[in-house]
Amino acid sequence: MLLLSSLLTYIKPHMGKLAIGVMALIITLGVELIRPIIIRYVIDEGFVHKDFHIILLCAMAYIISIALSFIFMFLQNYLLERFGQTIILELRNIVFSKILHKRVNDFESIPTGNWVTRITNDIESLRTLYTDVLIKLGSNIVFIFGILGAMYYLNVYLALVMTAIVPIMGIIIFVYQKFSRKAFRGVRLELAASNSSVQEILNFIVTIKTYVAENYISHYYDEVSKRYLQAGLQEVKTFAIFRPIVDGLFFVAIIAVFSFTNYFDSVTDAGVVFAFIQYMDKFFQPLKEIAEKYNSLQSSLAGGERLVPLLQETSISRNDVIEVPKELASVHSIELEHVYFSYDDSENYVLEDISMTIQGGEFIGIVGVSGAGKSTLLSLLMGLYQPTKGRILINHIDIKSYDGAVLREVIGYVFQSAHLFKGTIRENISLYDDAVTDDKIIAATDKVGLHSMIMKLPEGYDTPVGYLGSLLSSGEKQLLAFARTLLKEKPVLLLDEATSNIDSQTEQKIQDSIASIRGDKTVISIAHRISTIKDADCIYVLEKGKLIESGSYQSLIQQKGVFYDLWAHR
Repeated sequence: MLLLSSLLTYIKPHMGKLAIGVMALIITLGVELIRPIIIRYVIDEGFVHKDFHIILLCAMAYIISIALSFIFMFLQNYLLERFGQTIILELRNIVFSKILHKRVNDFESIPTGNWVTRITNDIESLRTLYTDVLIKLGSNIVFIFGILGAMYYLNVYLALVMTAIVPIMGIIIFVYQKFSRKAFRGVRLELAASNSSVQEILNFIVTIKTYVAENYISHYYDEVSKRYLQAGLQEVKTFAIFRPIVDGLFFVAIIAVFSFTNYFDSVTDAGVVFAFIQYMDKFFQPLKEIAEKYNSLQSSLAGGERLVPLLQETSISRNDVIEVPKELASVHSIELEHVYFSYDDSENYVLEDISMTIQGGEFIGIVGVSGAGKSTLLSLLMGLYQPTKGRILINHIDIKSYDGAVLREVIGYVFQSAHLFKGTIRENISLYDDAVTDDKIIAATDKVGLHSMIMKLPEGYDTPVGYLGSLLSSGEKQLLAFARTLLKEKPVLLLDEATSNIDSQTEQKIQDSIASIRGDKTVISIAHRISTIKDADCIYVLEKGKLIESGSYQSLIQQKGVFYDLWAHR
């Protein structure tokens, strides 16, 4: 019920289309129910009494019923399918948007494959739920009651025999539901686990090949696949018990009806017997289909249940424009007051008692060995995580007062490795924002010395970058990522070892760009190469999550402490 109530929100705007489609469905079912009665009149009134006029009328009625079935079946299929596809498209976009706006630690605690499963398999299961299960399941239930009505019209006593089967079938479905729900949920969980494993393996394919571990990983994935197989077999076993029971009920009903036929004179008419047999066949066809669709229903519900928490979450619409408060339009100071941070909220701190004061327009360097907490510190400044203890203030205001997206409109970030999408150079700089003009893009690329190189390409800014930027060099990708960050003129710029994986020529271009914006922006740079922060206003040295030294480049060398060791071994 929770799933259906969540989906109802998205169904309501399209109720008109659904109503017309359902009406076409009811007319189609009604026309199909009339046909056995037409045949009954042909046999009992036409052939028996040799009344050619009745035979002709019944033939015309039968032809009209076929034409009506064709017309309304087309309307039913088109309208209901269009309704379902429209809803699924909206849901897919909404789920994707909600996932996109989730916190960073949600992606760290839940494997990527699980998110992919929700956008693909679970959404597809809802498409099955809409267009294949609920519509056909609902039409079959209506059809069953329609058949029972027609049977009562033909013969009340024989119809009572068929009616007795309905509660028996209901009990069977109820019992089946108890045993099957667990099996279907197990299949979904194992499918998500399989997708996560594939995602993880492909992400680390280079590592696997480096250690020549293909056979070991294949064995590992074989075990994952076997668990998925076992879950699937359990699902098949559950359904395999259900289907024969329905077939058995069909044969019991046939025997019961023909046994009762000898006791009622009203069924001696050949047309009545023929029509009743046709209705019996039509009666059990939807029962069998309900059994089959119930299998799909359980699978769809299991997938849909995973989406309910996402659908009920509130998140920023991707169409919303994020407005930066006036007090953040320019950054005068950044302060860290006794900041502690732990990823699991325990006392196993990644950062411990960090205090800094940075003035607007300063160039700040942060150094330390791997694992010192440098990147974590920048993530806190970006609002990707919240301090476990302590405060971070911008312009003397705690950043907890702002949404993380607002902070990221103020603070730009350049990663150690450039993250490029499979699109053009223009799309990767603008990040698909149509409001960004070519003039702004050119201004950003010109600042990093990339514009002239782009213009030498045959397609200029419309040049594809390839999968993960494979058609560009490492230096070109990093310059493009740097231009992307400079595009929005954010007052604070964070550099996370942005020059560690590039050639000296590209590094010089980035250094020149930093020099050109120095004073206008606050630049905080994690330095892999000590020489890149030689001109920094202040350098902070981290070790094992603690701030142990700070000062100018020359003063830190003179102290001959940790920074001196890093400098000496550069």
